[in-house]
Amino acid sequence: GAGGGEEEDLSDFDDDEIDSYIRTEEEAGHREDVWNEMNREYLESQADKQRQAEANAANGIFAPPTKRKRKSTDPQAPAKTAAEATARMLKTKNLSNKVNYSALKNLFGEEMGIEVEGLPAVGDDDE
Repeated sequence: GAGGGEEEDLSDFDDDEIDSYIRTEEEAGHREDVWNEMNREYLESQADKQRQAEANAANGIFAPPTKRKRKSTDPQAPAKTAAEATARMLKTKNLSNKVNYSALKNLFGEEMGIEVEGLPAVGDDDE
């Protein structure tokens, strides 16, 4: 059965080897002490924040909820081609001054025989 297969897999390891991978309570406690010492400043600042929040709550003072920037919920369908995806990305990311449009037109426009929407015509760059 399934139990027999598991025993065979573990038979390659002896108990001493397995025990060497498992920390004792003492080792785990020592490792925790080292971690706490290395992160003492962070832990203290978190405890201070917690005490301040509890004191404010006791006095009826509550922090305003943080506002999160929403991602664009543009209802566009997925791009059908790599050229279309590239044109969309260039429009949304405002990368026009960093892009070699001639190379893109050569890659997408002429090779694939399509006009890439949003890209200037080949030769419009100051070459």
